[in-house]
Amino acid sequence: MVCVAVAAAVLLAVGVLFHFGLPIAAPDIPPQFGNATLFRPWAGWTSTYMLLHPLWFGAVFAAVYLGLRSRGGLRVGWRGGVVYGAGVFLVGSLPVYLLAYAAFQVSPEVISWWVAQSLCQYLAAGAALGAVAGPAE
Repeated sequence: MVCVAVAAAVLLAVGVLFHFGLPIAAPDIPPQFGNATLFRPWAGWTSTYMLLHPLWFGAVFAAVYLGLRSRGGLRVGWRGGVVYGAGVFLVGSLPVYLLAYAAFQVSPEVISWWVAQSLCQYLAAGAALGAVAGPAE
């Protein structure tokens, strides 16, 4: 249960940092989200889902990590966690953003921000998970 909590907390924390850091680091991006033909309004269920997503995904992220590690598929410790996070990013996240860029008229800056956020979330969550997971069973 500690692994789930750590993964969820790190995914959420990095997401919050990117959310609040966006207007400072890339002030030209937030106005793009106001384009109602491309983006849903933030108020209502969208903001609730975006807040809850890291929490339920943290459980999935931790469960798959622990499953792979118990089968000897990953090194113990934070380095093994980083490798896992990179793998999740490369297989599960990056292709989705490339498809979104190809299919929708979203700017390269928005896609780049999303890619950077996902990469940071998965690397940090993987490292934290590897650090707290303890020895392989």
